[in-house]
Amino acid sequence: MANLHLTYVELYTRVSNFLGLTDYGTAPTSTDLTLCQDIVARGYRQFLYAVNLRTGKIHQWNFLKKFYTFTAIADKWKYAVPEDFSELASPIFFDSSELQPNLVKQSAEQILSMRSDVLTNEWPQFYAITPSTYDIELGTTYELWLYPTPDQNYTMNYFYRFDPLKLSATTDLTVGGIRVCEAILESCLGVAETQEEDNTSTHHQAEAVKLIQALITSDTITDTDKIGNLYSDRERQWPPQRPYLVNFSDDNIY
Repeated sequence: MANLHLTYVELYTRVSNFLGLTDYGTAPTSTDLTLCQDIVARGYRQFLYAVNLRTGKIHQWNFLKKFYTFTAIADKWKYAVPEDFSELASPIFFDSSELQPNLVKQSAEQILSMRSDVLTNEWPQFYAITPSTYDIELGTTYELWLYPTPDQNYTMNYFYRFDPLKLSATTDLTVGGIRVCEAILESCLGVAETQEEDNTSTHHQAEAVKLIQALITSDTITDTDKIGNLYSDRERQWPPQRPYLVNFSDDNIY
Protein backbone atom coordinates (compact mmCIF):
# COMPACT_ATOMS: atom_id res chain seq x y z
CA MET A 1 0.00 0.00 0.00
CA ALA A 2 1.35 3.44 -0.92
CA ASN A 3 2.07 5.98 1.81
CA LEU A 4 3.48 9.50 2.07
CA HIS A 5 7.03 8.44 2.88
CA LEU A 6 9.82 9.51 0.51
CA THR A 7 12.01 6.71 -0.81
CA TYR A 8 15.72 7.00 -1.51
CA VAL A 9 15.15 7.33 -5.27
CA GLU A 10 12.58 10.08 -4.66
CA LEU A 11 15.06 12.01 -2.54
CA TYR A 12 17.94 11.98 -5.01
CA THR A 13 15.56 12.56 -7.93
CA ARG A 14 14.25 15.71 -6.22
CA VAL A 15 17.87 16.85 -5.77
CA SER A 16 18.60 16.16 -9.44
CA ASN A 17 15.51 18.07 -10.54
CA PHE A 18 16.44 21.01 -8.31
CA LEU A 19 19.93 21.21 -9.81
CA GLY A 20 18.51 20.99 -13.33
CA LEU A 21 20.34 17.76 -14.09
CA THR A 22 17.13 15.99 -15.18
CA ASP A 23 13.57 16.90 -16.03
CA TYR A 24 11.03 16.88 -13.21
CA GLY A 25 10.37 13.34 -12.02
CA THR A 26 13.27 11.85 -13.96
CA ALA A 27 16.00 10.10 -11.98
CA PRO A 28 19.67 10.95 -12.64
CA THR A 29 22.19 8.52 -14.10
CA SER A 30 25.97 8.05 -14.29
CA THR A 31 28.05 10.79 -12.61
CA ASP A 32 24.94 12.88 -11.95
CA LEU A 33 23.52 9.96 -9.96
CA THR A 34 26.68 9.71 -7.86
CA LEU A 35 26.60 13.45 -7.17
CA CYS A 36 22.95 13.44 -6.12
CA GLN A 37 23.40 10.38 -3.90
CA ASP A 38 26.37 12.04 -2.18
CA ILE A 39 24.27 15.15 -1.57
CA VAL A 40 21.45 13.05 -0.07
CA ALA A 41 23.96 11.30 2.21
CA ARG A 42 25.23 14.68 3.46
CA GLY A 43 21.71 16.03 3.97
CA TYR A 44 20.62 12.88 5.78
CA ARG A 45 23.63 13.00 8.11
CA GLN A 46 23.01 16.66 8.89
CA PHE A 47 19.44 15.83 9.83
CA LEU A 48 20.33 12.78 11.94
CA TYR A 49 22.92 14.69 13.97
CA ALA A 50 21.24 18.10 13.94
CA VAL A 51 22.16 20.66 16.57
CA ASN A 52 19.42 21.98 18.84
CA LEU A 53 19.89 25.73 18.40
CA ARG A 54 18.40 26.40 21.83
CA THR A 55 20.92 24.26 23.70
CA GLY A 56 23.83 24.16 21.24
CA LYS A 57 23.96 20.37 21.60
CA ILE A 58 23.35 17.58 19.09
CA HIS A 59 19.76 16.45 19.51
CA GLN A 60 19.15 12.83 20.48
CA TRP A 61 16.19 11.73 18.37
CA ASN A 62 13.83 9.31 20.09
CA PHE A 63 13.47 7.30 16.88
CA LEU A 64 17.18 6.47 17.06
CA LYS A 65 16.64 4.57 20.32
CA LYS A 66 16.54 0.77 20.57
CA PHE A 67 15.82 -1.61 23.43
CA TYR A 68 18.40 -4.34 23.95
CA THR A 69 18.48 -7.41 26.20
CA PHE A 70 21.53 -9.56 26.86
CA THR A 71 22.61 -12.25 29.28
CA ALA A 72 25.61 -11.62 31.50
CA ILE A 73 27.30 -15.00 31.79
CA ALA A 74 29.06 -16.37 34.86
CA ASP A 75 32.83 -15.65 34.87
CA LYS A 76 32.63 -13.35 31.82
CA TRP A 77 33.14 -9.58 32.27
CA LYS A 78 33.55 -8.32 28.68
CA TYR A 79 30.62 -8.17 26.23
CA ALA A 80 30.16 -6.95 22.68
CA VAL A 81 27.48 -4.33 22.07
CA PRO A 82 25.29 -4.30 18.92
CA GLU A 83 27.10 -3.40 15.68
CA ASP A 84 24.98 -0.29 15.17
CA PHE A 85 25.64 0.95 18.73
CA SER A 86 26.34 4.68 19.02
CA GLU A 87 25.86 5.39 22.74
CA LEU A 88 23.81 4.35 25.74
CA ALA A 89 20.42 6.02 26.08
CA SER A 90 19.51 4.68 29.53
CA PRO A 91 21.02 3.07 32.61
CA ILE A 92 21.82 -0.64 32.43
CA PHE A 93 19.22 -2.42 34.52
CA PHE A 94 18.56 -5.98 35.59
CA ASP A 95 15.51 -7.93 34.55
CA SER A 96 12.64 -7.46 37.02
CA SER A 97 13.14 -10.99 38.31
CA GLU A 98 16.70 -10.21 39.47
CA LEU A 99 15.76 -7.58 42.11
CA GLN A 100 19.08 -5.73 41.81
CA PRO A 101 19.68 -1.97 41.43
CA ASN A 102 20.82 -0.33 38.20
CA LEU A 103 24.51 -0.52 37.37
CA VAL A 104 26.67 2.55 38.02
CA LYS A 105 28.72 3.96 35.14
CA GLN A 106 32.51 4.03 35.49
CA SER A 107 35.40 4.60 33.11
CA ALA A 108 37.26 1.65 31.64
CA GLU A 109 40.30 2.67 33.70
CA GLN A 110 38.24 2.54 36.90
CA ILE A 111 36.95 -0.93 36.04
CA LEU A 112 40.51 -2.16 35.52
CA SER A 113 41.62 -0.50 38.75
CA MET A 114 38.85 -2.19 40.73
CA ARG A 115 39.72 -5.53 39.15
CA SER A 116 43.36 -5.10 40.15
CA ASP A 117 42.38 -4.23 43.74
CA VAL A 118 39.76 -6.92 44.36
CA LEU A 119 38.95 -9.62 41.84
CA THR A 120 35.59 -10.97 42.92
CA ASN A 121 32.58 -12.77 41.46
CA GLU A 122 29.10 -11.61 42.43
CA TRP A 123 26.24 -9.60 40.91
CA PRO A 124 27.62 -6.80 38.71
CA GLN A 125 27.37 -3.30 40.17
CA PHE A 126 29.44 -1.17 37.75
CA TYR A 127 29.90 -0.95 34.00
CA ALA A 128 31.97 0.87 31.40
CA ILE A 129 31.59 1.34 27.65
CA THR A 130 34.97 1.39 25.95
CA PRO A 131 36.27 1.25 22.35
CA SER A 132 37.15 -2.30 21.38
CA THR A 133 38.63 -2.45 17.89
CA TYR A 134 38.66 -0.49 14.66
CA ASP A 135 37.41 -2.24 11.56
CA ILE A 136 37.80 -0.69 8.10
CA GLU A 137 34.21 -1.71 7.22
CA LEU A 138 32.49 -1.28 10.59
CA GLY A 139 34.56 1.60 11.97
CA THR A 140 35.11 1.77 15.73
CA THR A 141 33.34 -0.91 17.75
CA TYR A 142 32.69 -0.94 21.48
CA GLU A 143 32.66 -3.31 24.44
CA LEU A 144 30.71 -3.38 27.68
CA TRP A 145 32.79 -4.18 30.79
CA LEU A 146 31.23 -5.31 34.07
CA TYR A 147 32.46 -5.34 37.64
CA PRO A 148 32.33 -7.48 39.69
CA THR A 149 32.55 -10.41 37.33
CA PRO A 150 29.14 -12.16 37.28
CA ASP A 151 28.92 -15.14 39.60
CA GLN A 152 25.98 -16.54 37.62
CA ASN A 153 23.85 -15.68 34.60
CA TYR A 154 21.93 -12.39 34.79
CA THR A 155 19.46 -10.93 32.30
CA MET A 156 20.16 -7.25 31.71
CA ASN A 157 18.56 -4.54 29.60
CA TYR A 158 19.30 -1.09 28.27
CA PHE A 159 18.29 1.39 25.60
CA TYR A 160 20.92 2.56 23.15
CA ARG A 161 21.08 4.98 20.25
CA PHE A 162 21.99 3.45 16.92
CA ASP A 163 23.66 4.77 13.77
CA PRO A 164 21.35 4.15 10.78
CA LEU A 165 22.70 2.34 7.73
CA LYS A 166 23.46 4.27 4.56
CA LEU A 167 20.60 4.35 2.06
CA SER A 168 21.40 2.18 -0.95
CA ALA A 169 18.38 0.49 -2.60
CA THR A 170 16.00 2.77 -4.49
CA THR A 171 13.13 1.73 -2.21
CA ASP A 172 15.01 2.35 1.06
CA LEU A 173 13.23 4.57 3.59
CA THR A 174 14.79 6.93 6.12
CA VAL A 175 14.30 6.54 9.86
CA GLY A 176 11.79 8.72 11.67
CA GLY A 177 8.66 8.00 9.65
CA ILE A 178 6.57 10.22 7.44
CA ARG A 179 6.66 13.26 9.71
CA VAL A 180 10.39 13.84 9.16
CA CYS A 181 10.41 13.42 5.36
CA GLU A 182 10.04 17.09 4.48
CA ALA A 183 12.81 18.07 6.90
CA ILE A 184 15.16 15.47 5.38
CA LEU A 185 14.27 16.57 1.84
CA GLU A 186 14.88 20.24 2.67
CA SER A 187 18.17 19.27 4.34
CA CYS A 188 19.25 17.53 1.12
CA LEU A 189 18.14 20.47 -1.05
CA GLY A 190 19.93 22.81 1.34
CA VAL A 191 23.17 20.91 0.77
CA ALA A 192 22.56 21.01 -2.99
CA GLU A 193 22.06 24.78 -3.08
CA THR A 194 25.06 25.62 -0.88
CA GLN A 195 27.40 23.03 -2.41
CA GLU A 196 26.47 23.26 -6.09
CA GLU A 197 24.80 26.66 -6.51
CA ASP A 198 27.70 28.83 -5.27
CA ASN A 199 25.68 29.94 -2.22
CA THR A 200 23.51 32.19 -4.40
CA SER A 201 20.49 31.11 -2.34
CA THR A 202 19.94 29.63 1.10
CA HIS A 203 16.16 29.23 0.92
CA HIS A 204 16.16 25.44 1.34
CA GLN A 205 18.85 25.55 3.99
CA ALA A 206 16.74 28.01 6.02
CA GLU A 207 13.64 25.88 5.51
CA ALA A 208 15.53 22.79 6.69
CA VAL A 209 16.61 24.58 9.87
CA LYS A 210 13.03 25.69 10.57
CA LEU A 211 11.56 22.22 10.06
CA ILE A 212 14.30 20.44 12.01
CA GLN A 213 14.04 22.78 15.00
CA ALA A 214 10.25 22.31 15.07
CA LEU A 215 10.72 18.53 15.05
CA ILE A 216 13.32 18.78 17.81
CA THR A 217 10.86 20.72 19.99
CA SER A 218 8.15 18.14 19.37
CA ASP A 219 10.52 15.24 19.95
CA THR A 220 11.72 16.76 23.24
CA ILE A 221 8.29 17.56 24.65
CA THR A 222 7.09 13.99 24.18
CA ASP A 223 10.29 12.52 25.62
CA THR A 224 9.23 12.21 29.27
CA ASP A 225 6.84 13.72 31.80
CA LYS A 226 9.35 16.18 33.25
CA ILE A 227 7.93 19.48 34.46
CA GLY A 228 11.09 21.34 35.50
CA ASN A 229 13.00 21.93 38.71
CA LEU A 230 10.98 21.85 41.93
CA TYR A 231 12.19 23.46 45.16
CA SER A 232 10.64 24.08 48.57
CA ASP A 233 9.36 27.56 49.40
CA ARG A 234 11.90 27.87 52.18
CA GLU A 235 15.11 29.11 50.51
CA ARG A 236 14.01 26.99 47.49
CA GLN A 237 15.84 24.03 49.02
CA TRP A 238 14.77 20.82 50.69
CA PRO A 239 16.34 19.38 52.75
CA PRO A 240 18.36 22.45 53.84
CA GLN A 241 21.39 23.06 51.61
CA ARG A 242 20.32 20.30 49.23
CA PRO A 243 18.25 21.18 46.13
CA TYR A 244 15.55 18.68 45.28
CA LEU A 245 15.47 18.20 41.51
CA VAL A 246 12.57 16.62 39.69
CA ASN A 247 14.24 17.14 36.34
CA PHE A 248 17.89 16.31 35.64
CA SER A 249 18.04 18.35 32.42
CA ASP A 250 16.70 21.76 31.45
CA ASP A 251 16.32 20.64 27.82
CA ASN A 252 12.71 19.62 28.37
CA ILE A 253 11.17 22.23 30.67
CA TYR A 254 7.77 23.33 29.44
